[in-house]
Amino acid sequence: MGAPLPHGLEAALAAFDAGRDALAAGIRAEPLAGGSSNRTFRVRSAAGDWAVRLGGADDAAFGINRIAERQVHAAAAAAGFAPAIVHAAPATGVLVTQFVAGEVPTRESLRTEPGLQQLGARLAELHALPPPRAVRRLDVHDVLAHYLELAPAAPGPVPRELIGARLRWSLANYQPSPPALCHNDLHWRNLIAGAQLWFVDWEYGGVGDPLFELAAICGYHDLEAGQRDVLLAAYGGPAAAEPLEAMCRVFDCLHALWLDAARAWETLESERRAALVARIAFDPAERDR
Repeated sequence: MGAPLPHGLEAALAAFDAGRDALAAGIRAEPLAGGSSNRTFRVRSAAGDWAVRLGGADDAAFGINRIAERQVHAAAAAAGFAPAIVHAAPATGVLVTQFVAGEVPTRESLRTEPGLQQLGARLAELHALPPPRAVRRLDVHDVLAHYLELAPAAPGPVPRELIGARLRWSLANYQPSPPALCHNDLHWRNLIAGAQLWFVDWEYGGVGDPLFELAAICGYHDLEAGQRDVLLAAYGGPAAAEPLEAMCRVFDCLHALWLDAARAWETLESERRAALVARIAFDPAERDR
């Protein structure tokens, strides 16, 4: 007998025809890097080569809608930006996609000029697509409201009062950019560099503000001014420095709120944590006096 399958994997595969065929033929399963509450496996069998994601139990807290995720992932897959869906069960958080060969970039490699150029150019292609109708619309204010209403799971290093002050300043003159299909969570772990650059884990995807997408990339990777310039040059978009700076502050505040909700501050390296706290602590009003 082979080793027992990881908890939940057999049940996930047994829920659809091709999965049952794979179980009957015999499978090889190996864990892949996942998110804070998800588990993902590469499952190989005579039936196919798949990535199987078992969703976490914290969807409500993190504002994750699995039906919306399936819709946006399907739209991205049809356009060639995400792996094709084999099976989706939103009620249980299971998502099975074709496995795509490639490497997950490191954070360091993505911060280099070639890494930023590749990501910026690929992101421009995504945002140039006509926004699909059958995909949810995301509003920055709604996302922020969800996390602001959550009680922190554990005290974080940034007080809520400070986050509120920074958000009020940054959103005072906010004008959304023309909407585009966005991933909204493009850190290095959600990229696969193969024959092309693939975007995976579309939990927060939807039609939204492309400026927020760019700000998320800047925040996740602590991009300095010169690195932002490289990203924007490759992107080729009209993002002006001042609106992007304000949106970067918005994303940093959202990131802090998410870290509070996920009890995940300790998952950040000390240098990254200090950089995030320092960016939020900086008072933009002081600069203009």
